[in-house]
Amino acid sequence: MTDTGWRLEERDGLLVALCDALTHVSGIAHAFSTRRADGGHDFDLGGADPVDDAVRTRRRRLSAVAEVAPASPLILCQVHEATVVRAADASDGATADGAVWARADGPSQAPSVRTADCVPILIVDRLGAAAAAVHAGWRGTARGIAARAVEALAECGARPADLIAALGPAILPCCYEVEAEVHEEVARACGGGQGLAGLGRPSGRPGRVRLDLHAANRLQLLGAGLGPDEIHAAPWCTHCHEEQFFSFRRDGRAAGRQMALVGARRGGSGGRRP
Repeated sequence: MTDTGWRLEERDGLLVALCDALTHVSGIAHAFSTRRADGGHDFDLGGADPVDDAVRTRRRRLSAVAEVAPASPLILCQVHEATVVRAADASDGATADGAVWARADGPSQAPSVRTADCVPILIVDRLGAAAAAVHAGWRGTARGIAARAVEALAECGARPADLIAALGPAILPCCYEVEAEVHEEVARACGGGQGLAGLGRPSGRPGRVRLDLHAANRLQLLGAGLGPDEIHAAPWCTHCHEEQFFSFRRDGRAAGRQMALVGARRGGSGGRRP
């Protein structure tokens, strides 16, 4: 448990991370998976490669635990770009790093993204009429993926001022060292010189910076019209918390993947805009 507006909760044997601000939205359900299941077993939700039936079963299990409908979330082919698709018009394997769902579109797969250090972002309309899932590594952040998701939600009728964003567990600046050029590219996407402040700190090695992707995406969401009190960053670094999270930086190609998903609550209903 934490006092930061986030909590870890065990549900039917799965340890999931939840953002309190999203749980209060009527008709919407969400979850950020961890690596822990059934007393300590790894719970890998699979990467971009073809997956077997066991991974598909785990994905459906997470969806059930999260109480998100339908049973199988939308699985994107994530390529570190800034493409956002509409779930109602997409199918598994769509090349994108974000997806939006709108209640007005009728039944569709729930948006989801898979991460192992990159920032998973879930964005929800406070009336429960729309939601998005975003995969934001440094390249996607430099391309403005979070702001693009806000634009896509606006196309669904959701006003930016009515959105709530949860920046999920990711590698934090304590462990995320990058080249100075990467830091500068991300900063340019966050407002240039003004954006440089607070996005990183010296690593102690020449030409290297400890980059804060949570802070970068927060700046982009603020610029897209979200209120400062409606952006909530998880307190856990995936690299530091080995027992709870997979990390590509720590584990390399052997790393599993977490999943974040959001959508209509099973059996629930949400608001519609007039």
